Amino acid sequence: MRLLLLTQDFPPDTGGTQTYALELARRLAPRCDDFAVLAPHIAGCEATDARLPFPVIRVRAGYDSFAVKALGALLHHTRHRPADATLHVQWATAGTGLAARRLGHLRRVYVAAHGRELLFNPLPRPFGGLYDQLRRAILRRADHLFPVSRYTGGLLAAAGVRPERWTVVPNGTDPDRFVPLEATPLRTRLGLEHRPTLLTVCRLVPRKGVDTVLQALPQVVEAVPEVVYLIGGDGPDRPRLEGLTRDLGVTDHVRFCGRIPDDDLPLLYNACDVFVMPSRLDPPHVEGFGLVFLEAGACGKPVVGARTGGIPDAVADGETGLLVPPDDPPTLAAALCRLLAAPDWARHLGRQGRRRVLEAFTWDHAADRLFATLRRDLAAFAKAPL
Repeated sequence: MRLLLLTQDFPPDTGGTQTYALELARRLAPRCDDFAVLAPHIAGCEATDARLPFPVIRVRAGYDSFAVKALGALLHHTRHRPADATLHVQWATAGTGLAARRLGHLRRVYVAAHGRELLFNPLPRPFGGLYDQLRRAILRRADHLFPVSRYTGGLLAAAGVRPERWTVVPNGTDPDRFVPLEATPLRTRLGLEHRPTLLTVCRLVPRKGVDTVLQALPQVVEAVPEVVYLIGGDGPDRPRLEGLTRDLGVTDHVRFCGRIPDDDLPLLYNACDVFVMPSRLDPPHVEGFGLVFLEAGACGKPVVGARTGGIPDAVADGETGLLVPPDDPPTLAAALCRLLAAPDWARHLGRQGRRRVLEAFTWDHAADRLFATLRRDLAAFAKAPL
């Protein structure tokens, strides 16, 4: 198989989509006869690309113009090195693949789907309707799609994509990186010692539900007076959350840790007793999957999430953690108190979380599922009558 992966989001930029693109590229490249990534040229990309075991074709374009400017790079590359297919990490670049397919440079066009990009519309009325029509047309013309959760698959169905044309391939994580570790030195440095500890790691925006945890915290403090809530990450909602912390009178129980370097994440997960992120649906801002739940689970930690978006695919309720309704501080507080009051049960859920990752939710599993579908589809296409 000769495959090109196109993505607007790729390291050295960081984020969930960048992780998705990089981890799949690392695992698809050795399975293909020819493989390359097309991504925007950004500061520091030369050093990143030099460390990768596959070629990265950089296009000098901004985020919004990449889809258009990538067409020239794609046609130039396939003119000299024929490709069977493109895999697009976002639908926004798939028009490039469809144009190349029409010109005879490709046989098939595949598209991943995450969530927000299927709902987001940057244009005001009446132009927003045209944007929606373009998105639906591209999604329907792609040969096969890969939503990261059942919820995201439902968004594709709502856009008119028939179920037989998409395959759910859940996100994964790296259990060799996210692994149970001895975190006592970090806990001591943070002044946690033996205090029960909750943790959220996310970009601080309203949809992540950090305010719901804060609103639940007085009830938790009443039951577990020594509890500490660590908030890892930064973002535009931080001033409001800091004000809410003061208004609720829980300042002594909350630590805003700021942005967490990627290398420090595994140890921070290990420093907590329970990971919690009760994201709410705030279309177009939705949790298409919830990669952090897998990362925390791989570190052997029980997790608590909201029953929204793709989170129920990431959290096995009662097995690896607990699911609660969104925007429901009393129910969330009760769930957190249950876990903190039963540390043996909480550790059991954490062990189950790591086992579930090892059995089905690594990036190797994701690449296996995706590559098998690509191979079947290309084989069926080759046998189809003209």
